[in-house]
Amino acid sequence: MKTIQLLFVSFILLAAIYINGCGGPAMKAAPTAIGQFTQAKKDFDKKHFLSAIEGFQKVVFNFPGSTLVDTAQYYLGLSQYYNDDYELAVVEFNRLIMNYPKSNWVDDAQYMAGICYYKNTPKHHALDQEDMKKAIKTMEDFIVDNPDSPLIEDARKIILEARTKLAYKEYDSGLFYFKIEELKAATIYFQLVVDEYTDTEYGAKALYKLAEIAYKEARFPEALEKFNNFMSVYPSNELISKAKEYIEKINLDINSSNVSGGS
Repeated sequence: MKTIQLLFVSFILLAAIYINGCGGPAMKAAPTAIGQFTQAKKDFDKKHFLSAIEGFQKVVFNFPGSTLVDTAQYYLGLSQYYNDDYELAVVEFNRLIMNYPKSNWVDDAQYMAGICYYKNTPKHHALDQEDMKKAIKTMEDFIVDNPDSPLIEDARKIILEARTKLAYKEYDSGLFYFKIEELKAATIYFQLVVDEYTDTEYGAKALYKLAEIAYKEARFPEALEKFNNFMSVYPSNELISKAKEYIEKINLDINSSNVSGGS
């Protein structure tokens, strides 16, 4: 969070305490945006997130003209997030972005929306990954819109983790078809990983599998090219030694073919 924003929130809270204190214990002040926000923030700090959600909602809906409304909207999203309701949290963060585009909290809300999409995705890679794609898009937009943000590196890590999970989904499908010798279907999935997710660990694995398929189908020159390409692009990969073994086999097979052809 930004230092200026936190100082502003702290100032508001202190002002509210001062105002309420001046009235004396017998004097009950009428509800105000400051008073309502102060109580909600106290609940938030105590991790009473359900109470905080209710309190911040009152600020947003009852005091739409208050200078605190965008801050309340942001904390409403945070409260939903810390209450582990990522689906509702992303709704609140996106509402801030849409309704208060000039708010100082917009970049934080954009980043948190990406986090929520990421965390709301089913853990098993084979299940629906639509929110993972939204996480990638949201974080990419965040990086473009906020190039100087200190959260840039964290956003990039989330993007890589999300892309790796999507790559795994496609690679795993290819591996299934490879194991049952449906090599045409396997090729489609492995090629997709190579084309779309080269930056992930599965880009290397998929390229290796494409080379293996070429070898299995006796397309030796193509297999040789793919294995050499694999070694060039991923020189420190754990599969390098196996790729070298395949290259030796391919060269023997090609030489044998040439000898047979010559005789």
